[in-house]
Amino acid sequence: MITVVIFRRKKDLAEVKRKIVLTKEIIDSVITYAKSWHPNEGILILQGKKEKNVIRITGLIIPPFSSHGPYYSGFPVYELPFDLSYIGTIHSHPSGSNRPSLEDLNHFFGLVSLIICYPYDVGNIGAFDRNGIKMDVETEDTF
Repeated sequence: MITVVIFRRKKDLAEVKRKIVLTKEIIDSVITYAKSWHPNEGILILQGKKEKNVIRITGLIIPPFSSHGPYYSGFPVYELPFDLSYIGTIHSHPSGSNRPSLEDLNHFFGLVSLIICYPYDVGNIGAFDRNGIKMDVETEDTF
């Protein structure tokens, strides 16, 4: 006797559009950090929560033992303390492009990768999933 099992896909990736929500405090912190490392890349770990298709960034962590250069930034993942609130990274591109490089995609960490490029303002923040697909970025006021 042969048993056939049929699995149904939930939804195509194109149908499910994730959105990133940043507070103004997080954006100001990221801009300041990127400017302080310029002309090298800077990298931070994102803390937050995922609720359905919304990823809300609630905090930033400076990764331990991180390395920075004009064309790279990174950190040893195995040196991180265990924390389920880590949901991705943000790093700067001094070159002026906020698109992920192949190296960025090969070293993807978490659910989302945010990239801020020179001249480091809110309009230069890009968000991407592990396949390099662009995600929407929104800002919100905190009270």
